Amino acid sequence: MSSSYVQLRALVSSPQSRSAITIGSLHPAAAASAAAQHGLQEPSAAADRRLLAACYTGDDDAFLCLRCRISHPIEQRLRDLHRRFADTYGLDLIELASYGLDDDGRTLSYQALSALPAARITPFTAQAICSYDASRGAGLPHWARTKLQAHNGLKAYLLEHGLLLISNWALLADSAPRRVRHAWETFGAGSLTVEAALALHAAYRSHYREAKAAYRRRTGKASGWEPDDAFLSSISPATDPKSTCSQLIQIADAIRMARSGRWQWMQQPQADDGEGTEVEIADPSTLTGTIEPDGPSAAEQLALIHAALDRATVAVMPAVLAPASTNPQLQCLWQGFGEGLTNTPLAERCGCARGTVSKKLRSEHHAATIARQATTELLRDPAFSSLASSLEDLERMVEALRNHLLHPEREEDIAPLRRWVHQHLPVS
Repeated sequence: MSSSYVQLRALVSSPQSRSAITIGSLHPAAAASAAAQHGLQEPSAAADRRLLAACYTGDDDAFLCLRCRISHPIEQRLRDLHRRFADTYGLDLIELASYGLDDDGRTLSYQALSALPAARITPFTAQAICSYDASRGAGLPHWARTKLQAHNGLKAYLLEHGLLLISNWALLADSAPRRVRHAWETFGAGSLTVEAALALHAAYRSHYREAKAAYRRRTGKASGWEPDDAFLSSISPATDPKSTCSQLIQIADAIRMARSGRWQWMQQPQADDGEGTEVEIADPSTLTGTIEPDGPSAAEQLALIHAALDRATVAVMPAVLAPASTNPQLQCLWQGFGEGLTNTPLAERCGCARGTVSKKLRSEHHAATIARQATTELLRDPAFSSLASSLEDLERMVEALRNHLLHPEREEDIAPLRRWVHQHLPVS
């Protein structure tokens, strides 16, 4: 008998490991018993369907077999992400695994979990199986990998490390004109003017959904679409299709830089097999989770946001402020910042050039770091998890939190980040 249905790949305790946990195997006795009962040998789509049918009738041991089954392709995809991007983006394999290999092997009720919104189902293996839709034409292992790639928490973790893992074509479709204008004005490396780039992007978006839908009907796949010459000619008839494709990629590169903050398209390592490193990512709109309509009130959501920002600030700022205890000029700058002084009076008080203030404090950078960390935490809450289904919404959330930290709500108030610094700056 294959181990696929009886061996669960998961995070397990490991005293010898630096982090005390590692990726290992669990062997639930209930899974072995169910595998024997259903006559399972090698993993197959037919065996998966047989187990799914048993789940529908309340066979929770069959459900456990399927959780074991998809834990293997989930692990493979996580290891692939780590192998390709760890060195460039500082990804940690155990942190990656926490988003997909969080199953402890206990018996769970398929019917009870299936009644919940997808975003509330844990562990991830159970969420993938309970949300499985065979009508989309994908087998269960492929479905699990696609669900992992659309995992809100995982996407937020990758973005926190500067990695915007999405195909150029989905990225272009998911970017609003305002973002494209900013990206091209700031990072555009091609010969197109800003207006020409915006016009090409608008033409692309106007044709994308129809072309993507036709591809899905023809292939049964939600991902993997690329523009062909006919598509490229339709959006820019006067330009050679290859040139149009190159221009679109240049626009996507600029957007990627603006959103991730890193030149990731110049830094991607090559896979061992010599192929490009782009992972086939589902269009974010194809696997959107739902949120309970009776979720937290606006006041409760605001409380969650403030709590996440407080925790993120405590995690980030003490290390930022620590050098001020032995650096009189830095102490002076942070003290004035905490009092609400702007750059010019800060420079006068601390006897330095105005440009030195921004260079030394980097307050916008620290606020952005706090905002990203708080966003990562919030996306794990069902009240906010659906925001990550759109990169535009995710970026807007980070920007809003950053602005909240840097600007007071009322003119007479002091900005939250300045207030925190004033209260916690170490005495020299």
